[in-house]
Amino acid sequence: MKYNCNMIRDLLPLYQDAVCSEESAAIVREHLKECPDCSALLKKMQGTEIETVVASEKQEVLREQSRFFKRKSTLAGTIVAGIFMIPILVCFIVNLATGHGLTWFFIVLASLLLASSLIIVPIMARENKALWMLGSSTASLILLLGVIAVYTRGDWFFVAALSTLFGLSVVFLPFAVRAKPIAERLGENKALTVLAVDTILFALMMLAVGLKVSRFGNFGRMLHETIAIAGPFLLLAWAIFAILRYLKCSRLAKAGFVVVLVGLFEFFANFFINLLLGNADQLPRFSPAVWNYMTVDSNLKWILLIGCLAVGTILIIAGLVKGSKKNPPAEM
Repeated sequence: MKYNCNMIRDLLPLYQDAVCSEESAAIVREHLKECPDCSALLKKMQGTEIETVVASEKQEVLREQSRFFKRKSTLAGTIVAGIFMIPILVCFIVNLATGHGLTWFFIVLASLLLASSLIIVPIMARENKALWMLGSSTASLILLLGVIAVYTRGDWFFVAALSTLFGLSVVFLPFAVRAKPIAERLGENKALTVLAVDTILFALMMLAVGLKVSRFGNFGRMLHETIAIAGPFLLLAWAIFAILRYLKCSRLAKAGFVVVLVGLFEFFANFFINLLLGNADQLPRFSPAVWNYMTVDSNLKWILLIGCLAVGTILIIAGLVKGSKKNPPAEM
């Protein structure tokens, strides 16, 4: 070979881009015929360039498509918002023309805000559409309940609002905590957060209901009754969560412990609630030979308890046996 490989490799980028002189190109071509290493380097450079160009064009196409859909979403959201403005303006004019002032107009406005949160927000939001829709629709729904309560002079707002929040939390919060911005902050505490929020909302709902239906106006008595009735159910929920989350055993055994716990709760719940309320009560009596309106409830509770204990015990034993097979004791 007439020329040194280092010199040819310095010329390769210029040769590849066809910007070197014809004399230099001829020298490179002659060298490439004799040097497999430099030929392989040129092929590698050409392949890298193609991949870079393709990747660049792909990113540009994706950016252009993203801009296109964003423009379309913005246009669609604007059109829908304009359509929603028509009934708002009509109700505003009619409300004033009939001499009612701005009364039921705000109810219509809050209703349309709720509809907008379900239609416009998912269109306009760029990321986490479901999360934005859930948050905005919940806020709009609570606002609608508040406006209706104000204009009807009702004292039911807190009962309705807290009941609504509790129901929505039970259904949608497990999905909301999985959304990226929330999941990143909660980490491994998503289930704990869901149960804590549900507990707080349930307690507030029961408190609001107790205040609303309290006939004697005795807050202390009402609070005692609320705790006596709601407390055992909250303890059951936390006990099931603790078993499923923190108990170190197989899933089969965990299911068995939950079944046993539910059976015991169903059997003793009324007894302990009445005990907390200060009412005399007896444990259910099993009368398998007598089935009438006085014994059917007690008999069914006994059958349910025996069934839960039997099924739960079988699941626990099966789970423990399965777990021992997976983790045999180490040999001495």
